[in-house]
Order: sequence, then structure tokens, then C-alpha cells
Amino acid sequence: MEQLLHAFGIDAKLIIIQVFNFGILMALLTYFLYKPVLNMLAEREGKIAQGIRDAEDAAKAKASADEEKKVVLADAHKGAEEIAANAKQFADDKAAGIVAEAQTKAEAVVKDAEAKGEEIKAKAHKESEAEIAKLAVLAAEKVLTEKSS
Repeated sequence: MEQLLHAFGIDAKLIIIQVFNFGILMALLTYFLYKPVLNMLAEREGKIAQGIRDAEDAAKAKASADEEKKVVLADAHKGAEEIAANAKQFADDKAAGIVAEAQTKAEAVVKDAEAKGEEIKAKAHKESEAEIAKLAVLAAEKVLTEKSS
């Protein structure tokens, strides 16, 4: 067999040295290249997984915030409706009070005007009686002066 290997130009020592060199090269490449690349890939995979978990947490937080926003908006609308109803009720009460006060004032003005009218009527009646009495006296004087003349 040795002759056969020698006939093809294969040197057993050279093959053993090359196998040994290949083993050393493989060990060095594994230590300096393969393991760091695997560690880098594992680290990157961890970062990606963490990013996915963070994105899922953010999506849950967003959904929770959206629900809370809906609740807050519903409460705000309800509160606004209550305030508007209270304001309308207050305005209605105030308007009713103003109308009642105006009616009272109007009635007072009418009563005052009626009283003044009655007073003026009574005064005019007294003045007309006094005038009639004067005219009666004058007429009587005239009649008496005509009869005496």
C-alpha cells in the first residue's frame, strides 16, 4: 500500500500534518469565529424577542388607554349633560322669578294708576261741584238782579 501511495505522490506524513493543521484551524475558527457569531445571533434573537414582548405590552397598554379614554369621555359627556340640565333648570327658575316679579310690578303699577285715576276723578268731581255751585250762585244773583231792577 505504501507503494501505491508513493505512486500517486501521496505522502503520509504530509497528510497527517495537514489533518493536524486542519484540526488546529478548525479549533481556532470555532473559538474565534463560530462561537462569537453564535453568541451574537443569540443576543440578537433575545433583543428581537424582547422587542416583540415590548410591542405586545405597548399594544395592551394602548388598548387599555383607549378603553380608559372612552370611559373618561363618557363620564365627561354625562357630566356636561348634567351641567347643561342644571343650567337650564336654573335659567328656567330665574326666568319664572323674573316673570313673577314683573307681573307683581305691573299689577302694582296698574293699581297705582287706578288709584291716581280715581283721585283725579274725585278731584275733578269736587271741582265741578264747586264750579256748579258758583254758577248757581251767579245765576241766582242774575235772576235776583233782574227781578229787582
